[in-house]
Amino acid sequence: MQTPLRLKSERLGKIAIAESNPYLSVLVDTGVFHLDQEFDYSLPAKFDLNVGDWVSVPFHGRNCLGLITARSAKSGASNLQPIKPINRAAKGPKISAEHLRLYQAVAKRWAVPIFDVLRFVSKYRLSASSLETSSQVVQSQGKRSYLQLPVNKDEVSALRELVNRVAKTGRTLLIVPEARIAVQFDGESSFDVAMRGGVLSPIKYQNVVILREESEHHFEIKSPGFNSRDVALLRNEFLNENLVFVGYAPSLEMVRLIENGYVSFKRSSGELKVVAKPSMQGELIPSALVKEFKSALAKGTVLVIAPTKGYGLAISCASCRNLAKCKCGGKLSKSSKSSPPTCVICATEFPEWRCAFCNKDRIYLVGRGIERIAEEFGKTFPNTDIHIATAEKSIEGEIRKRSIVLATIGSAPLRIYSATLILEGTNLGSDMRSEERFLTTLFKHAALSNGNIMVVERSEHPAINALVKWNPVPYLRRLVDDLNEAQLPPSSRHILIKSEDSERIYVGLVAALRENRIPANTRIHNLGNGVISIFFTHKNANPLLAFIYEFQKRRSISGKPLMKMRIDPYLLG
Repeated sequence: MQTPLRLKSERLGKIAIAESNPYLSVLVDTGVFHLDQEFDYSLPAKFDLNVGDWVSVPFHGRNCLGLITARSAKSGASNLQPIKPINRAAKGPKISAEHLRLYQAVAKRWAVPIFDVLRFVSKYRLSASSLETSSQVVQSQGKRSYLQLPVNKDEVSALRELVNRVAKTGRTLLIVPEARIAVQFDGESSFDVAMRGGVLSPIKYQNVVILREESEHHFEIKSPGFNSRDVALLRNEFLNENLVFVGYAPSLEMVRLIENGYVSFKRSSGELKVVAKPSMQGELIPSALVKEFKSALAKGTVLVIAPTKGYGLAISCASCRNLAKCKCGGKLSKSSKSSPPTCVICATEFPEWRCAFCNKDRIYLVGRGIERIAEEFGKTFPNTDIHIATAEKSIEGEIRKRSIVLATIGSAPLRIYSATLILEGTNLGSDMRSEERFLTTLFKHAALSNGNIMVVERSEHPAINALVKWNPVPYLRRLVDDLNEAQLPPSSRHILIKSEDSERIYVGLVAALRENRIPANTRIHNLGNGVISIFFTHKNANPLLAFIYEFQKRRSISGKPLMKMRIDPYLLG
């Protein structure tokens, strides 16, 4: 006899929901800006789930990730709306109530939906031992300090010694800016190591340590565009963890916090011999430094910091000095001695290049890259091993004594050298942070110099004076004061907005300012090319950010494309 056909609904029947507190409030990853809210679902009896658990839920015909924020006996939804059951439990770390408040504060701080933050958190896979250790964290004092790294000890060695000491007081998280530093701590068992995303860890720590908070690598590229320093400060506020910043020179923002007493500064000591001479005729090493360099080379390996990779940063005509450019407007450069001039924008090669002005074919290099510098060092110091280290190219094999190590900024092998030479060009930036970066470059590489550093720079430069005293704060304080007079960050805050209809947005923002819907001292600038720049005070941050968030929400509701935003970006533009 043939089995009768049964419908799927008959086979499933009615889903039984939990007897106790069967209704859930769930934050859902809808991917829609204006649906940044909690939704009601029911909990099937077969699941044992609570606040802080991750679930898969049905939403408008698709399955979405969600986070349970409440479980109750009654639903907040209207009786006319059917309450759908969740699909199943989903993988993800348990989120405590205090961590959820932290993530909501991060979302508010960067004016984004909560799931822009929770997406970073949902990737964590915590073992049972991690959760058990997290629950056993003792109450910390919530201290905030900046510890300056010492002279004559490489960064990783000094950091490992410091963090191991801090970790004896309780579970510790170390946040580093670069992967090449993180791998130095592989297999470390006394503390956890992560990069910038780890600052959103769902584990409760006794101590959080952040290395070189001034680094650009601590700024997240994706939404919400947070930076490790500010999220760590929020962790300190909501989780009361001890917060330790570690580096050679603090950022401008950190100096502001040190000055107002919010963060304590603990300076290290040490002796350092600094010789600074400028290049008068464009020479690679000023004659006044040649004797010092040869003396250091006779004692061991010398580290030389070059401003950039490549061969020639730009080229011009050797006859008329007209700068060589491509039809697209990009400059031409050379990556090696034998390579043809190449456009830096469209990558077009010019194997038979001739000057567009005088038709001559003789090339003059404008600015030396590390490959060209290596050639000149080879001529000046014959029979000397020269090793090159860049972000893309590491040194292989042994570095023998009395060698020269040429490295771009941040790429030098971590060891103590007989001396360090900082070449001209490492301070050619024109942005707000160029002096901050130059100072960090000096201090970081001086620590590898065995107390002997040479700099191709004026001896009266304030950064040189700060290096001699091994104290960057007074110089950085002056920079902060200058920026404060111009009402620029870090004494104020900043938003960059980019949109195709920037003109209409600018008009709307100006109207809101005129109608007192945003704080009166907000400064709005239309920079052109679809970019709007907004400056506002720390005091007025919450109402302005709330306005920006609501503005984005209304654009989403009306179907308009969202503005691309960066709140407190690394650079102003």
